[in-house]
Amino acid sequence: MSRKQFTDEQMQLLRQNPYTHSVTRTRLSFTKKFKEIFHAEYQAGEFPRQILIDHGYDPELLGNRIGGIANRIQEQYKKHGGFHQGYASHRLIKSNTSTSDKPTSEKDELMQLRHEVDYLKQEVEFLKKISSIRTTKK
Repeated sequence: MSRKQFTDEQMQLLRQNPYTHSVTRTRLSFTKKFKEIFHAEYQAGEFPRQILIDHGYDPELLGNRIGGIANRIQEQYKKHGGFHQGYASHRLIKSNTSTSDKPTSEKDELMQLRHEVDYLKQEVEFLKKISSIRTTKK
């Protein structure tokens, strides 16, 4: 799947926006603050394109990415119950377990704990596979 790449000038322009966390030729990632704002306004019925315009992003520059931006932000909230800075989802797990980002309600804490349990189950399964590979090669 081919995607339109940002030019050097476009990347520089995007970096000037305070809500931009990072930019590469193919990816734009947002700050945690912007994701929170976007989610709140989107839930209030605002269109993704208008939210981006209101916060200094040129929709012509973003092109077809607008729908993907909205989807990723909503998926991140549904999956983790919150947001993280930038792109990688493993950062959310680390930040949610720190004392500075305590869940604000029992529901949030439950969602976080369920996510952590699922993550740990995946780790255990991975370690079992590694262990079985090592023992069968002897």
